[in-house]
Amino acid sequence: MELNFYHVFDENLFPVIIKLLEKIYNNGKHCIFYSPIEDRVKLFDKTLWTFSKDAFIPHGDKSLGFLEKQPIYFTNEINNPNSSENIIMVDSFDYLAWHTEFEKIIFVFEDKEQEENANILFNDLKNKKVNVNYWRQSEKGWEKVN
Repeated sequence: MELNFYHVFDENLFPVIIKLLEKIYNNGKHCIFYSPIEDRVKLFDKTLWTFSKDAFIPHGDKSLGFLEKQPIYFTNEINNPNSSENIIMVDSFDYLAWHTEFEKIIFVFEDKEQEENANILFNDLKNKKVNVNYWRQSEKGWEKVN
């Protein structure tokens, strides 16, 4: 299992999340987008429907049905109906609540409070020799932080 932290500075979360979802989808993997905040999930879902006229990332939530067939599943509940190998978490670092073994867990955050929580978790996991990476957005792009 690999855990990745993405600290967003220069842009809002939407473009970052969309790029990550595109990469996962193009690699033939399934993904969960999770936030415990229902309105946030709905906003990201709506944004993914309209982010581009030339591209589309298939996705859905429980309202659409066929949960097990959704390559990207949006939820504010802890469940994995599409057997995702990846999860993108926003507004939460509680990956242990999932009781699921993911190939990749991706935390995306932008505010100071979340930065503090991310740093605590990252350092704790690093000290436990867990495979973790911390990426910080800068003027030059994404920089890996040790």
